[in-house]
Amino acid sequence: MSSGVSTGVPRRALLASCLLAGALTGCTSSGGAGAGGRAAAGAAGLRRRAARASTGLLARYDATAAAHPALAGPLTPFRDIVAAHLSALTEADTGGAGPEGAAPEVPGEASRAVSELATAERQAADERMGALAEAPPELARLLAALAAAGAVSAHLLNEVRA
Repeated sequence: MSSGVSTGVPRRALLASCLLAGALTGCTSSGGAGAGGRAAAGAAGLRRRAARASTGLLARYDATAAAHPALAGPLTPFRDIVAAHLSALTEADTGGAGPEGAAPEVPGEASRAVSELATAERQAADERMGALAEAPPELARLLAALAAAGAVSAHLLNEVRA
């Protein structure tokens, strides 16, 4: 690739981590009778919050790629992972995540823009980890896997250079 942007991380390693996260989240549909309607509503709320965070991350990736075209290629695998997370979170939800609002502002300096993406990934991962105690077991497994994948993405984003 002669895009002038190097991540320092082999694309296969990134894709393998995505596949691992996908394998960890294989069963995401809700099943079994829980503690009733309130527990199901709570789980649905957790899913929607996590999906909104993923929607916001997607918007941030898109805005960063638009503002810094040289980063579009290296950021594509990361964006694809977030899109897969959103899909896993919304597969049982008919309401969807909904738009997050206006497009996020992107710093003019490419390295700062990537740093803000890493921070957003870390923040989403931390929020998902924080929600584990409230989540039913199946959703907790999904959130834990998504949090782990987000933490890995945040770490790998530090390798992206413009």
